[in-house]
Amino acid sequence: MALYMLMIKYTPQAIKSIVDGDTDREEAARTVCEAAGGKLMGFYGLLGQKHHVALIADMPGVSEYIGSVLAATMGGAIESFKTIPMYSNAESHKARDIYKKVKGSYVPPSS
Repeated sequence: MALYMLMIKYTPQAIKSIVDGDTDREEAARTVCEAAGGKLMGFYGLLGQKHHVALIADMPGVSEYIGSVLAATMGGAIESFKTIPMYSNAESHKARDIYKKVKGSYVPPSS
């Protein structure tokens, strides 16, 4: 599974619909994540930021994540978004071990 943070900026009309209506955008995000085989880990509003919402999803892979984002963005309520791939502390330790194993194999270009 792969962790992603998706930061969303809604259109002005979408914000109006959310405020005036009775919609649960967290549940909508959860449904899309689960339909792609993933899990919504968190859904948070953001104050004073370019984006309105940040959600964290644990997805089987990048294809499932992209498919989920496409489903959401094609609906027309999202003006812009930003994806931040995330990794765990355990993955950081694994990367460190791989670095130690391969660091001698790289040869920088000479001038």
